[in-house]
Amino acid sequence: MNIKSSILISICIMLFVLADTASACTGVYVGSQVSADGTVIFGRSNDYQVVWGNHIVSVPHVKNKKGRTLPVNDSGSVQAPIPATTYHYTATPWMDSTVAYNGLARDATVGANEYGVAMTMAVTADSNSKALDADPLVKDGLTERTTVDLVICQSSTARQAVEVLLGIIDTYGSGECNVAVIADQKEAWYVEMYTGHQYAAVRLPQDKVSVFGNEFTMEYLSEFAETIVSKDLLALPEQRGFAVYGKNKELNLYETYSGDTMAKDYNQMRTWIGHRILAPSAYGAYELHKNYPLCFTPDKKVSLEDVFSIMRNRYEGTEFSPDETGRTDIRVIGTDTAMSVHVVQVYPDLPPAVSCVTWESSGPAIYGVFVPVSNGCRKVNSAYGANQPKEAACIFDTEHYPYYVMKGLASLCVGHENHAVYGQPVREYWRQAENAMMQGMSQVLKNASGLKAGKAAEIINNYCDSVQNQAFSDGKKILNDLLWTIGKNSNTLRKEAKKKLEISLDASAYMLK
Repeated sequence: MNIKSSILISICIMLFVLADTASACTGVYVGSQVSADGTVIFGRSNDYQVVWGNHIVSVPHVKNKKGRTLPVNDSGSVQAPIPATTYHYTATPWMDSTVAYNGLARDATVGANEYGVAMTMAVTADSNSKALDADPLVKDGLTERTTVDLVICQSSTARQAVEVLLGIIDTYGSGECNVAVIADQKEAWYVEMYTGHQYAAVRLPQDKVSVFGNEFTMEYLSEFAETIVSKDLLALPEQRGFAVYGKNKELNLYETYSGDTMAKDYNQMRTWIGHRILAPSAYGAYELHKNYPLCFTPDKKVSLEDVFSIMRNRYEGTEFSPDETGRTDIRVIGTDTAMSVHVVQVYPDLPPAVSCVTWESSGPAIYGVFVPVSNGCRKVNSAYGANQPKEAACIFDTEHYPYYVMKGLASLCVGHENHAVYGQPVREYWRQAENAMMQGMSQVLKNASGLKAGKAAEIINNYCDSVQNQAFSDGKKILNDLLWTIGKNSNTLRKEAKKKLEISLDASAYMLK
């Protein structure tokens, strides 16, 4: 065993021992009318303080094969039937080694199918005790880890996907309180799942943005042009005495099903910083007891790079920044505990089969890199698609799996003392690489426009494959140089400043050749 492997295995063991059970995902949505390039953009960080690795998969189209099912609950004891014909889609589930360790469903995390329908699930939220007493969560009901596979394989539009999701809840109930986002080339939907059987889905406006932590934020259905709700969503609170009415005597969903009693800095602060970043003219100092709206108007057009920055945000420039103040009591968006982070772009003017680009950070994005994955991908990258077998559970393998490389970088760079010396150089290099990939992807998509779907998919996937290979190679090189620099800086009697990490790689390697 080499020194690098030994050190990283120690990191893996330490993180398993110190694992916290709290989840802290953050969601983002940018409507097509306020995005810089006219795409719909949405994303989510998938956070949990564990070492659970993921990979990219391409699930094939299946025609006329009856009798198949997919799990509804984590154990698979409840199965839901799926249609005889299901659609091709890409996803980013856990590797077999992770499933063998945690005993949960595989968690597709984010999916994008051949019809250009994309979905992420879930940002976990909290309902209040009165709502849950009136309609308890279902023990073996739907979970976030089973939902994306179930929905995305059988939905040809975003609206159909919403109806499939809500139909599953009607039939089997929900085991969790969650938020989902679903989009296609024409529209985007947001779904809040409050209790075992109560939910509200709304079509998101194209001229608005959203950023939300682990909390419900939607207030009034009348604020949205189109809604789909559970049968008893409005009647149940009135019957059980926990309804809260607001403007025009309309039921306030937030106050009724969640409310100020559920407000926590842990969740609220991430919602606030998203509002402050995208609309600084309207949102200033942080307030715990304030319901930041689900949808709001940004001060300017929002770019893909802006969304990446939100996903990495650590309250820079505020009194809450752990990197500037050394504070460890505040939950940031850009955390080293992210299992993966993804941002999806849906292009309105491309063939549906290649209209979605999932920018995937395998492992934490804070010191990792977003690489593009097309929904037209039929053959996954040999590194990013590699599936660590169940027999290798708890082996921190940086030679074969990008997740472990990015997790290793985050574990070694994070912290008040490490960020400036190690973390900033890593983040700056990945920023240059991502800018090159965004330019390259834009050119590839232009080249693909007007081509037949098969040929378009070929040239798009070739580019995605090449930059994924480059990112994995660069990541391993950076990790090696980081460990070397840390080793040189290691001295408990040190009086001089630590030597800053130097990265000599060339980000132009990510440009389209």
